[in-house]
Amino acid sequence: MATFHALDWHRAQAGVRLPEDPLKPLQRLSWHHAATAVMEHFQQQTLVLSESTRLPDAEVRIDQTGNRYVCILDAQRNLSGLLLARELHSRHTGALSSALQLPWSQIEVRHVMVPITQLPVIERQQLEHARIGDIAATMQAAGKDFVLVEEEGRLLGFIASLRILELTGESVRLYPRATTFAEVFTALKHPEITES
Repeated sequence: MATFHALDWHRAQAGVRLPEDPLKPLQRLSWHHAATAVMEHFQQQTLVLSESTRLPDAEVRIDQTGNRYVCILDAQRNLSGLLLARELHSRHTGALSSALQLPWSQIEVRHVMVPITQLPVIERQQLEHARIGDIAATMQAAGKDFVLVEEEGRLLGFIASLRILELTGESVRLYPRATTFAEVFTALKHPEITES
């Protein structure tokens, strides 16, 4: 058995500032900056998952890449949805697990992703003239964390609320929108509504 020795050490001082990354100075954008600054092109996406990927596999791949959201492809390799990493362990997945009577490990990402058919789509022309705040207002009006961008009917990319938060330091406040009785019931149980 190896013998280990305590290293010389001392107590940390209070008030020590964390070092800043010299290669990446922090430059915050405001909601008045051009919205093109927060758009992500689909060709730039380093991680895509198939709809049939199970949640544990998705979690491992997301953790390995450090992504906070991923594109989901159907069996024909067409974009079918987007998935926020935080949704992997959300209340929704717990309720879904109960409703489907499946363990969490057996649920596929297609059940948790946001289908692109439910997302707002804007034209690239609109994006060129929009500000980040306009995109945030669009997300709020739609109640979605993503806005898709297209040009001449072809999807080019998307804007994620988490990207806006990363670059501006301000979060996009989204509240559940209810159109059916089930959605009204869910909205009434939403923590931001019930905690106030």
